[in-house]
Amino acid sequence: MRLNRQAKWVARALLHRAGFLRGVRGWNRQGFRILMYHDFPSAPGLQDALAKQCAHITRYYKVVSLTDIGRHLREGTPLPKNALAVTVDDGNRDFLLNGYPVFHAHNIPVTVFLVSGFLDGQLWLWWDKIIYAVEKSRRSSFAFPLSPGQPPEHFFIETPEQRQHAIMKITEALKALSMEERLQVLNGDLAKILQVELPDQPPQDMAPMEWPEVRRLAENGVDVGAHTVTHPVLARIRDPQELFREIGGCKRRIEEELHCPVLHFCYPYGCWGDFNDQTLDVVEKCQFLTAVTAELGLNYRDSHAFKLRRIPVDPAIPEFYFQELLAGLHLESHES
Repeated sequence: MRLNRQAKWVARALLHRAGFLRGVRGWNRQGFRILMYHDFPSAPGLQDALAKQCAHITRYYKVVSLTDIGRHLREGTPLPKNALAVTVDDGNRDFLLNGYPVFHAHNIPVTVFLVSGFLDGQLWLWWDKIIYAVEKSRRSSFAFPLSPGQPPEHFFIETPEQRQHAIMKITEALKALSMEERLQVLNGDLAKILQVELPDQPPQDMAPMEWPEVRRLAENGVDVGAHTVTHPVLARIRDPQELFREIGGCKRRIEEELHCPVLHFCYPYGCWGDFNDQTLDVVEKCQFLTAVTAELGLNYRDSHAFKLRRIPVDPAIPEFYFQELLAGLHLESHES
C-alpha cells in the first residue's frame, strides 16, 4: 500500500514537472476562481505552507477583488484570464494573526466575511463548541443520538482520527436542527455526556476578531463582507423579517463599525439547499453586489452574481492538490 502511494506521488510529481497543469490552466483560462479559506491555526509550518500557496497564486494567476468580479458580471468590465479572488469566512482572530500577514506580504487582496453576532460577543460558532467538547473530554468513548428518537451512535475518541470522525458526524447531524435546539443539545446533552463544561466565551484559539482590529484591516485594504448575524441555515427561515434581520442586520452592523458600504455576502454553509429564492430576494433587496456559495467550481461571464461558486482550501492541504484545484481539476463542470 505504501509503495502504491509512493508510486502515485512520483507520477503526480512528474506530471506537474512536465507542465500538465499549464495545459489545464490554459483550458480553464476564461473561468475565474474564488478561494474559500476558514481557519489559520498557529500549528508549526502552516504559515510557511500558506506562503507557498500565495507564491503559487501570484505566479500563475491574476489576483482580483470580489468587487472586480461583481463589476465584471454586472457591467461587463473585463477580467484578466485565470483571474482569482481570495475569501475568508466567519471572522476568526487567527486570520488576523496568521493569515492576513502572509496575504499582505504577497499583495493579495482578501474579502473576509463576518458573523456579526460572533464579533459582538453574543455567541461563539456552534461547531467550535463541538470541537472544544470532544477535544477537552477525558473520556475514551461515548454514545450520542444523532437525531431525535434514534438510538445513540457510539464514538471512540482516543486518537486524533477518531475525534475528527466524531466531530464531523455530530456537526453534520446538528446542522439539521434549529439554532435553539442545537444550542440546547450542545450546552446540555453533549457537554454532559462528554463531562466538559463549556465556557461562556470562546477560548483564544476560537475567538473572533474585535471591531477595532477589523477597522485596521479595512484601512489596510481588506474588504469586509456580511455572513449573517448568527450563521443560521437561511433556507429554514420562513419569516421574511427574520431573514432581513440576519442578512440586512449583519450588513448594517458592519457598516456602523466601518463607516463604509458592505457589498458582498456569504451564505452560511453555502450549499444549494442552504438558501433559496426567498434568500436571494432578500440579498438583492439589501443591495449586495455579489454573494458567494460553498458550491465547488469555477465561475464564468454568465454566472449569477448571487450564486458564485468557490474552491475550498486551507494552508494544510497537500501542495500538489492545492495547485490542481486552482488549475481546475477535481471541480464540477460549469453550470450557469
